[in-house]
Amino acid sequence: MKQNTFFITPRLLTVLLLTIFSFACKKNSNITTKTIKLYTPVYSSKATALASINGSQSQAVTKAGKIYIKDNYIFLNDLNKGIHIIDNTNPSHPVQIAFLAIPGNLDIAVKGNILYADMYGDLLALDITNPRNVSIVSKVENFFMGRMWVNGFNTQSGDKIVADWIERDTVVEINYQRYPPLCDFCKVDILYANAAGVNSTGTAGSMASMVLMDDHLYAITEMHSLGIVDITNPAAPKVDTSFFAGFDLQTVFPFKGKLFLGSSIGMFMYDVTDPQHPLAAGKFEHGRACDPVIADDKYAYVTLHSGDGCGGDANELHVIDINDLANSKLVKTYQLTKPTGLSKDGNLLFVCDETAVKIYNATNPSALSLIKTINSNQPYDVITFNKKMMIVCNDGLYQYDYSDINNVRRLSFIAARK
Repeated sequence: MKQNTFFITPRLLTVLLLTIFSFACKKNSNITTKTIKLYTPVYSSKATALASINGSQSQAVTKAGKIYIKDNYIFLNDLNKGIHIIDNTNPSHPVQIAFLAIPGNLDIAVKGNILYADMYGDLLALDITNPRNVSIVSKVENFFMGRMWVNGFNTQSGDKIVADWIERDTVVEINYQRYPPLCDFCKVDILYANAAGVNSTGTAGSMASMVLMDDHLYAITEMHSLGIVDITNPAAPKVDTSFFAGFDLQTVFPFKGKLFLGSSIGMFMYDVTDPQHPLAAGKFEHGRACDPVIADDKYAYVTLHSGDGCGGDANELHVIDINDLANSKLVKTYQLTKPTGLSKDGNLLFVCDETAVKIYNATNPSALSLIKTINSNQPYDVITFNKKMMIVCNDGLYQYDYSDINNVRRLSFIAARK
């Protein structure tokens, strides 16, 4: 029996079963069985959920998500569960000191002592002066409109919120001849991002969909919209506007007054010199694929990978000349296996590629040279900072020292316990 695991809701399961039953009496050799995971939401009081966001005792990582670093701290998302706060004063011995239990959390950003996080559709501002005694100082409700429904369920209904999911396995038969696999849109794969921090902010990874630049927060609020929040007073975020910024947006990367938006159809570039009135500066189109992006003064680096609901079959790294944003040009395409997150430090380019993080000499972007391969367990994203590399993988968080690129040393590992 052939088995795969899919992320599927009761509503989709009903459609799937009706489809199968409709053709049950037709003889077909293309019928196969699949094991699917059926998810049912567990609701709790929203007031209870908010009261639980207090910097409780640390707990094991279950599914490592997006990552953010500031000063000596690492903030690691646990997919849809919350944020681990890690003291990284000694990268060889990081210490998990607290956990913020935030249902539906995916993104993180920090300015000063204020941490911004999504709780499904709401934007929270948390005072983390004492990570073990965190308090909510502000809340913007219904900011992330694209997160109001997850897996076919309303995440916030009245005073209730989805606090957890119960999963169970179900076996079904699927007729591949009549109905090809449905789960390009069933399963959810979260990407993670690499944003340049400035002033009192920190640094995110290359899959972030919420970033900071000076006194403003920029976030993808639903598939086609970018929201702008004034954080001049960090503890009192004020929504400025939300506007159509491109199709199927996925990631945001800030760099020197510019925003680079990765989407499933290309890269959109905006000038935010006037932060409340972004100006479209250019775009670069590509075939359908998941698309994180980073940039420097002259080039943008975009990874494309297939599957995960994005469509397309490209698994590539694109190097794009952005000297003239209005007329950006493809410099070179590099074929990879299934690339995701990426980071850049000087002339070194780091790319997550399914089973490894690949380190390239990017002195000449049109002729990248592979100089090191760090074998990894499905690396999602990578951040480089002060000659240290942090890799978020399927099995946890790794840290490496690459001050000597010929002798990259593993410093530590925080395991994800499934």
